[in-house]
Amino acid sequence: MASKSLVDMVVFDLGGTVCDGIDEETGLANIGPINALRFSLKRVWDIDPPFDVILPHMATRKLDHLFKILQTPSIAAEFKEKHGREPVFADAEFCFNSAFKEILEIDEMPKRSEPFDGVIDMFKDLKSKDIKIGIDTGFYAKAVRIILGKFGHNHLIDADIGADEVSQARPWPFMMFKLMDELEIIDVRRTMKVGDVYPTDFLEGYNTGGISVGLTECGNTRPASAWKDFETSDGREIRAVDWFSTSLEEKDKMFRGWLREAADNGTRVPYPMVLIPHSNQLTQLINEMEQIAPVFTSLL
Repeated sequence: MASKSLVDMVVFDLGGTVCDGIDEETGLANIGPINALRFSLKRVWDIDPPFDVILPHMATRKLDHLFKILQTPSIAAEFKEKHGREPVFADAEFCFNSAFKEILEIDEMPKRSEPFDGVIDMFKDLKSKDIKIGIDTGFYAKAVRIILGKFGHNHLIDADIGADEVSQARPWPFMMFKLMDELEIIDVRRTMKVGDVYPTDFLEGYNTGGISVGLTECGNTRPASAWKDFETSDGREIRAVDWFSTSLEEKDKMFRGWLREAADNGTRVPYPMVLIPHSNQLTQLINEMEQIAPVFTSLL
């Protein structure tokens, strides 16, 4: 059944998006999995990766994340010096199964799963519009359920999925498609993905074919200027739109200009990378999008 809105399903990332906000000591959001990655690599392989090695891969499946860290040239060189060989995927698997899961499930996420202020009210607003709420993440399924058990309010969440429940996780759209299937959502253009990591979270929503929303203050990609315009592998221009920095009238005029530009030049219409400060402002965003729905949805 269609919602009372321009979207039928909104899918949220977890850490840095609806919980596990900015850590006072480090200034980083989603510190739970960051600590689990660091501490597990230190325990198993005597490797202590710096934050600038960890952060670029934050939205990826965590087993893959461990391997990407081990593949970083400086880390691979340190691994070879300490262990006499190059790291391989099996080394990431061993670390994941022998240390990462335990640290994440017991030491880190249970104390970092409280919802951000305003998020539950926002969830209730979405439900009042008959919008389905989904959760997808770079965590594996068991970790997702542990986090949601501590998060609470699960009666507001219609479906969730872990990165190990599909063949390819973000930025591939398969978790979104699986949630669409479970929630009986027909039209990809009436879906929305909300996340805090550039560009992986955004690309998942884009690759699905719906609306994609980035968060510029509560997660790890901060501020809005860090969400850069870019061109996709298939040649489509992605343009950042800092939504609340301009009036609705100004955005309507800008989007119409994009449509005229594409028609005049014979090019694809640019795709809007919608940015808002915090996930608890999503209701306001959707309400404004509904007021210019014809022109906005022409950009999808």
